[in-house]
Amino acid sequence: MKPLYFRQQGLSIVELMIAITLGLILTAGLVQIFSGNQRSFVVAEANMRVQEAGRMTSEFLGRAIRNADYWGCIPRENVGNKLDVTSPDYVADLFDFQDGFMSFQSDGSGLGLTGTDVMVLRGVGGAGDVSITKEMKVSSANLKVNTVDGIEKGDILLVSDCIAGDIFQVTSLQTGANPGIGHATGSNVSPGNGKPREGVDVVVDNNCNGGAVNCLSKQYDDTAQIFSPYYHQYFVDADADGNRALFRQAANGTAEEIMDGVWDMQMRVGVDTGLSNGEVTDWVEITGPNSLSQAAAANVVAVEISMLVRSPENRIVDGPMVLCYPHWADCDGAGEFDVEDQIGADSRHLYRVFSSMATIRNRILKVEQN
Repeated sequence: MKPLYFRQQGLSIVELMIAITLGLILTAGLVQIFSGNQRSFVVAEANMRVQEAGRMTSEFLGRAIRNADYWGCIPRENVGNKLDVTSPDYVADLFDFQDGFMSFQSDGSGLGLTGTDVMVLRGVGGAGDVSITKEMKVSSANLKVNTVDGIEKGDILLVSDCIAGDIFQVTSLQTGANPGIGHATGSNVSPGNGKPREGVDVVVDNNCNGGAVNCLSKQYDDTAQIFSPYYHQYFVDADADGNRALFRQAANGTAEEIMDGVWDMQMRVGVDTGLSNGEVTDWVEITGPNSLSQAAAANVVAVEISMLVRSPENRIVDGPMVLCYPHWADCDGAGEFDVEDQIGADSRHLYRVFSSMATIRNRILKVEQN
C-alpha cells in the first residue's frame, strides 16, 4: 500500500491569526519609533529656534547698550544742539539728543505691548568716510569735507573734536571738486537750525563775526570728526502675522523687526548716583511708565534685561510651563510665571528665559576720566 502524501493547501486560521498579530506588533513598534523620532525632532527644532532667538537678541541688545551715549571724544555736556527748538516740527523726544539712555514700561498707548518694557538709546555713529579737509575761516562757514557721498539735505549730523561739538541739520550740499556741508538757518529743511549757541559748557572763541547766526561753537578743522546721531527705541510688538517680536524704531518713525519669538522683555537698571565711581549703588526695576526719572536715567551705568522667548510651534510641551521670570524675581527655587495664568491655558509653546547684563561703557569711561 502506497503512503499518502498531503500537499500544503493554505494557512490555517490559527497560523493566520499568529501572523497578523506578529505583523501588528512589528508595525506598532515601527510607528512608535517613527513617532518618537518625529517628536524628538520637533522638540529639538523648537529648542534650537528659541535658543537662537534668545542668544542673538541678547547679543544685539548688549552691543547697542554698550555703545550708547557716545558723542565722540567729548562728553555730551560739551555738545551744542543747533537745531531750531522753536520750530513746530521740533519734537523733543526725537531731536534733543540728550538722554543717552531711558527705559519705561508700556501702558499700551504708545510703543510696545502693555506690560512690556521699552528701551531708548541715543548717541552717534560713523557717517561713512566723510572727514573735514580745511579749517573753517569763520564758524558760520560751510564745512569743507572730502566727500558728501551718503549725506543728504535734511540729514542731522554731529561735528566734534575733543573740545566742543555741534548737532546741526544739513541745509545744503556742495558737490564737485570742492565739496562742503551747509548749516544755515531758514525754512528749507525741518526743523532747521536755530541761532542760539546752547548746550556747550566750554568757552571757545568761535569767530562769529559779532553774532550767533549760522555759527557753530568753534572753527572746526581736520582734527574734528563728523558723526550721525541716532535715536533708537526697542520694544515688543505684534508682527504682520500677529506673533510677538522685538522691534527697533528709529527717529524717522520706521519700525523694523529685529527678532521674532520674543514674547516679553523686562528690565532693571543699575544706577550710580552722580556717576561717582561707576559702581551700581541702586537697582531700579522698570514697572511702570514713570519708573525711571530723567535724573536717574542720566546716572544709569548697567542694564539688566530678562526676555521671555517662545517657540513658533504650539503643542511642544505636555502642558503649560511654569518659569522663574523675570530672572531676578524671588521664586524660592520654584516657578513664579505660570504660562497658563499669564498667557493662556491652551499655550503649549516652549518658553525659555534669557537674561543678560551690559554696562554703558561710555559712562564708565567718563567716570574713569574724571
